[in-house]
Amino acid sequence: MPERKTIQEYLEIVEEQIRWKRARPVVSLELQRHLEDQRDAFAEAGTVPEEAERLAVEEMGDPVTVGTELDRVHRPRPQWGLLALTVLLALCGGFLRVWLFAGSEHLGSGLAQTALSLALGTACLLGAYFLDVSFLGRYGKAVYVAAIAVGLLSLWLSPRWNNVSYYTRYVALCYPVVYAVWLYVCRGKGWKGVFLAISGGVPLAAVCALTPFAMGLFLLLSVGLLLLLAAAGMDWFGVGRLPTAGAAGGCAVVLSAAVFRIGWNDYFAQRVRIAFHPELDPMRMGYQGMLNRLALSGVKWLGEGTMPRQYVQYPYEVAVPDADHSMIPLTIIFKLGWLPFLLLMLALAALLIWLLCRCLRQKSQLGRMTVLAVVLTLGFQLLFSLAINSGVVLFSAEMPLLVGNLHTVLDMALIGLALSVFRGSSIAREDGERERLVLRTVPRIRIAFQHERDTQNGGCVLGISLIFSKDETKMMESSSI
Repeated sequence: MPERKTIQEYLEIVEEQIRWKRARPVVSLELQRHLEDQRDAFAEAGTVPEEAERLAVEEMGDPVTVGTELDRVHRPRPQWGLLALTVLLALCGGFLRVWLFAGSEHLGSGLAQTALSLALGTACLLGAYFLDVSFLGRYGKAVYVAAIAVGLLSLWLSPRWNNVSYYTRYVALCYPVVYAVWLYVCRGKGWKGVFLAISGGVPLAAVCALTPFAMGLFLLLSVGLLLLLAAAGMDWFGVGRLPTAGAAGGCAVVLSAAVFRIGWNDYFAQRVRIAFHPELDPMRMGYQGMLNRLALSGVKWLGEGTMPRQYVQYPYEVAVPDADHSMIPLTIIFKLGWLPFLLLMLALAALLIWLLCRCLRQKSQLGRMTVLAVVLTLGFQLLFSLAINSGVVLFSAEMPLLVGNLHTVLDMALIGLALSVFRGSSIAREDGERERLVLRTVPRIRIAFQHERDTQNGGCVLGISLIFSKDETKMMESSSI
């Protein structure tokens, strides 16, 4: 093999051996830094620059061998288990929607519609899975602005269903992830960054309020607060952990007090009271909660339950509103029993816990925050869906992966985004990498003291050498003692 004398030629050969394109710039950068450090060390020892570079390259070894070894280490990490569990849960939800409402003329999804939603959801899952999540960090501002623009555009174009902008609801469910990206954009900017991070949630919340979508607004505020506290724990803004957490907590208290005060004697307080006591308004705001509780009173551990005839004169599918959508968990309990439902919830909980455990082990802070936003979004949806299906109706919430249609498509896309982070974890770097690269442009200074006797003046000369490793420039100052 011909001898390679320059670092650039060495890096080009190494990159040719690495098959994963996403890994090439990361590996090349790390290798380049190591080679340059070796070259600088040889140069500081007195070797001329050209010879120092040649020695650094020779010391690294054969570039083909090095590249092959790096290709073996830096490979995508397949997430077959999480992918399979996600698809299995989505297929289970689609099957149940078709099967449980097969005899109903007006409820449930047809086979063709369900197959289409599952195919689209799987495509979104795989598309997000193979996505390079690092682009969220590189183009964070553009992602944030685009998310707001899409939300406003959907408010204008989307049809309204029960006075709610239909498609904007799905856009709003992506806003916790968008806010995580916005926090990443604001890091390292001191108190200005803290202000931008907090105020950046206002436009997103405004879109949710204009939809209006209570669940989306709650998700944004609650998940956003937890993400902001996580950013404070990592001191993203550089003002200290406790001051940032205090600012986030103070804003949360002020906002909660404002909302609570405005709604205490009006709709908000009434909604909370009736959610826990639907019998206070059984024919209006408490109607859904009352029927859900009545349906649960007649369920079995295994097999179909019965509706209490002294209260309900119609079959379950007719009596319970939204039985084929938001109330899918209740329908599963009523039609199949507690045991199948608990097994299904156990699988869904295992998926979320698995995602969370993998999230906490991520080296990339951007990746960790992105996955955390996904897990919290799905987790809150799960909890509030269980609440509404048990008769505590605060606002509409869908069960992740089971409700079907566009909601399942969006859930699968969010999970795919989280799996993309795990897939690229072998090339993930700490988010201080950019700052360290900037510091490398500043010359490193080595101070050396030398002295020799001055025979003419009867003293000695103290020499101070300032060696700049970037350009090998030396500056000498002398003084007589």
